[in-house]
Amino acid sequence: MGNGKEKKEIGGLVFVACMFIGAGIGLLFGRADVGGAIGMGVGFLAMAFLRGKEVRRVEVSIPKTLPSIGLTLIGLLLIATGILLFVSPELLYPYLAGVAAIMLGMFLVIMGLISIKK
Repeated sequence: MGNGKEKKEIGGLVFVACMFIGAGIGLLFGRADVGGAIGMGVGFLAMAFLRGKEVRRVEVSIPKTLPSIGLTLIGLLLIATGILLFVSPELLYPYLAGVAAIMLGMFLVIMGLISIKK
């Protein structure tokens, strides 16, 4: 339970987050394979930079407006989805999947930063 384990945990989370963010950006451009490969490369580089660095606890306070902002973003995403259903339903999959992968990657990065223990 020393610092070595914490460094590995955060490095792994950063790697997975970079991979999902890269795949999401790749889906936006119709090449999830290329985006995933680039995301994995960036993730491996990030893991290398995190190796040997001392991990410190990060205190994060969630603003009271976060639920409102989250609901607003979900509402905007649903509106965009509805518009795409009318205008061009074939574009719905790559863009919606890309946005979902990017959001999942960002969630993993935030959770990784929050879960760092002393």
